[in-house]
Amino acid sequence: MFFFIKCEFNLFDIYPKNIAHSNIIKISHKTKYSSNKILCIFGVLENSYGKKIEEEMLKWLIPYYNIYIVYQKYPGKLFEYPALKFAQYIIKKKNQTFLLYVHSKGAFYPYRDNIQKIVRELWKFEFSGNNIKKYITPIINNQTDVTTMFASKNKTTWFNGFYISYRAFDIIGNLDKKLNKSRYEFETLFHKTKARVLGILENNVYNAHPVARKYYEKIKSKNKIDDL
Repeated sequence: MFFFIKCEFNLFDIYPKNIAHSNIIKISHKTKYSSNKILCIFGVLENSYGKKIEEEMLKWLIPYYNIYIVYQKYPGKLFEYPALKFAQYIIKKKNQTFLLYVHSKGAFYPYRDNIQKIVRELWKFEFSGNNIKKYITPIINNQTDVTTMFASKNKTTWFNGFYISYRAFDIIGNLDKKLNKSRYEFETLFHKTKARVLGILENNVYNAHPVARKYYEKIKSKNKIDDL
């Protein structure tokens, strides 16, 4: 069981008035033992699948991260906007160099070809323990602005779990411009910008689904990851 305290943020300081008024968004903070941990923004779709995925992911996130959860009511018509908008707000408010952004992947399409669960298992493996260093070190050393598992030549952050710097949020600017567009807008946040995006596992991926499956099978064969 996880214990949270509702954050006393003024949503009008973060979101446009119509969204802040809408009662679609709720923000909660996991406070226990969080002071020396990496900041993490976790976007959760509020349906039965989203709640199950939240519990699944918190089991491995909590040991390493200071977590803010941004809940969005189903059906999630704002896509990843609420969590990313809050991430942009809180990284500046807390003056952090970088944070981890993840979301309840699979909450809307839970049975899509098993790729959703594979991605969450890869996040668990890559974004925990000693593997964290290979993602945050290039940002700390100013070698890149964003790190993710798989990136494309045009800076797509496949599956949209990534470490993002303060500088990158400055570069992409006002996220309100992404409102009323498709969910793919949030996987292409860095297209045609000066933000540097680095795929730590692979950096020139045209189709990430088979690449993710292949990597999953590789680490599973070495007993580094559990069977699905």
